[in-house]
Amino acid sequence: MATWSARAINIGPIAFAGQVRGHHHVYDVPNAEGGDDVAPMPPEALLSALGSCMGMVVALVCQARDISYEGMHVQVEADVNEDENRLENFRMTIHMPEKLSDKQRRAVENAEALCKVRNTLLAATEVQVEIAD
Repeated sequence: MATWSARAINIGPIAFAGQVRGHHHVYDVPNAEGGDDVAPMPPEALLSALGSCMGMVVALVCQARDISYEGMHVQVEADVNEDENRLENFRMTIHMPEKLSDKQRRAVENAEALCKVRNTLLAATEVQVEIAD
């Protein structure tokens, strides 16, 4: 099994820059929560990552089957559970640029099994945290 790695570096009062494979992305919180609101909050980025992952696997499936997908978008929503401090009940809607035949629809629906972000959320995997010396 391969291991993926990312690094998060504090770049402002609350803001962090994530680094993955030489790519950078920034996260922050709104002013009301002590941040500068220069970027999305990590849970918002999770919604975006889920939608992007689903969109990418659908695009790959569509490409392989010659199904039109350019202009497709994926809308993602989740409920905020403040008591548990988490998101739950994720919902995704895939908006295709053209009406799909039944065969095409099944192919797009089956693409969800290829989305690593979705599969990770469904697995409710363990997260270990340690403080380095």
